[in-house]
Amino acid sequence: MTWKIPLIIALLLTSMSGVTLYYRTLYYDAEKARKIAVSDREKQQVAFEQLSHQIQTISALDDRHTKELADVQAKNHHLRRKLNRGGRVLVKGHCPVSTPRPSSLGHAGTIELSSIAGRNVLDIRAGIISDQAKIKYLQDYIRKVVLSNQHAKPNS
Repeated sequence: MTWKIPLIIALLLTSMSGVTLYYRTLYYDAEKARKIAVSDREKQQVAFEQLSHQIQTISALDDRHTKELADVQAKNHHLRRKLNRGGRVLVKGHCPVSTPRPSSLGHAGTIELSSIAGRNVLDIRAGIISDQAKIKYLQDYIRKVVLSNQHAKPNS
């Protein structure tokens, strides 16, 4: 009987040690999962802030370039209305003279276009303006959004 009490105490201490180790392992696993969750949340917050900044940048680019395009299209529309009302639109040009004569300054010949040719010139001008605005927008987009993202992300 004297050996039973120390045996029971040893078994109790062993089982308590096992339970303690089990709960300690659970605690460390939970702590590790919490740290991972906090790290993931911080990464998501950074990604969200970058995305928000990109959206603001793109919106500002879009607003600015849309306004610029609308302004030049309005000017082109004004020139077209002026031409349709019978007004004149200045087209600068150079007319070489077939006979030689002394050179003079400021006395270039005039170029007169038919109304159809004038409208065609304005159509071509509108197309060029539109293409230039698109190219400028895309260049700004690449500079301010695409390239800034490449500098913000570390190489992995």
